[in-house]
Amino acid sequence: MKDLIILGGGPAGLSAGIYAARYKLDTMLLEKEYFSGGQILNTWLVENYPGFKEIKGTKLAKRMEEQAKSFGLEIKQEVVKEVDLKGEEKIFKTADKVFKSKTAIIATGSNPRLLNIPGEKEYYGKGVSYCGTCDAPFYKDQEVAVVGGGNTAVDEALYLTKYASKVYLIHRRDELRADRILQDQAFENSKIELVWDTIPKEIDLSEGDKHILLHNKKTNEDKKLKVDGVFVFIGYNPNNQLFKDQIELNQAGFIRKQKLSSIETNLPGVFAAGDIMEKKLRQIVIAAGDGAQAAFEANEFITKTY
Repeated sequence: MKDLIILGGGPAGLSAGIYAARYKLDTMLLEKEYFSGGQILNTWLVENYPGFKEIKGTKLAKRMEEQAKSFGLEIKQEVVKEVDLKGEEKIFKTADKVFKSKTAIIATGSNPRLLNIPGEKEYYGKGVSYCGTCDAPFYKDQEVAVVGGGNTAVDEALYLTKYASKVYLIHRRDELRADRILQDQAFENSKIELVWDTIPKEIDLSEGDKHILLHNKKTNEDKKLKVDGVFVFIGYNPNNQLFKDQIELNQAGFIRKQKLSSIETNLPGVFAAGDIMEKKLRQIVIAAGDGAQAAFEANEFITKTY
């Protein structure tokens, strides 16, 4: 019986592990992948994490993991198949093992929705991005494409104009879904050009012929659009499959916050951290902060309960 089990080894989970270990909680972190780090393993360069002017995503993940282990965090590479978080004992089952704990932190994260077109995966982290806040500085005085029409897409397109010389906002319909105030800002920004009724068909960011192939749904025509980078903002898929019938989720499938000042879920002793939670901004530094708070609240719960 552990004091705490953390599910997920991204920045939120590792930060929770660091703090839990420092609280001297008997803690285990379960990560399905061979390496910890989550999505930052796929990030070529991180420039907005405090303390590092720039650092490779893989290196930052490794440093986080090494720091957590140095405080005594036990990390196990395990694929959890089933969880039961409703009782006093929190139960995690793999194909051949069962782990139990007094408290749990869910840090399973989310994944950006993909276009699922040729070139998207090949150039992920090498010109294809799902985070303007993270990668905009790499495109100073360059032309980029943004795919999407909701609040996130328009907001990120506006942010990209601080760096890029031109931002093509590509949307499959003839009107945006974003809030009117954001739409007005986009329409008034001279750097943003709207590309209506259009869907991407292929991304090719090879040297000498960087472009995105577009298909106009009304004219049925294809055309190449020369760009240096492609930003995709068509939503996120929360990794909630293991607990979606146990923990209260919002309409989009993210764990709902019960209180503004706390990140405990609707289940006593179960906390959430990182991108699996409902939030407006998904950044490494925020995930790390969530992890610290989750460990603090788990420690408080154990101190008061046991």
